[in-house]
Amino acid sequence: MKVLDVFYYYYFLFYRKVIRDPEPHFATVLALSFSESLLLNGSMDIIALKYYCYEVKVIVQFSITILIILINYLFYHRSGRVHNIINAKPTIAGSKWLSIAITVLFFLITTSWLFWGPIYGKHLLEQCK
Repeated sequence: MKVLDVFYYYYFLFYRKVIRDPEPHFATVLALSFSESLLLNGSMDIIALKYYCYEVKVIVQFSITILIILINYLFYHRSGRVHNIINAKPTIAGSKWLSIAITVLFFLITTSWLFWGPIYGKHLLEQCK
């Protein structure tokens, strides 16, 4: 969970310092949950298409996203873990720059699924026929 704490911390800093969101914790939970759900839904979609020639329904993917938002809210806010993360300023391997680089890379990779996922999914569906 340490890597997720690092992601939370740097997403939070982005929303607090760069975007200057009035509710940076809420925006952080939504953004982190969205990234996690893209990773999970994308992986699930690839596996379902490649091995079972099955398209995962949008309602299932949306439900997973809502569930991840709820879990992250409960895990970070209701437990009070947010304050520990902000005070601890977690890093990966003790390096601020490595932590930022991995966080940005995670965000870019998960967000890129929105663009290349449908193209790759269509390719996998054509192989099923």
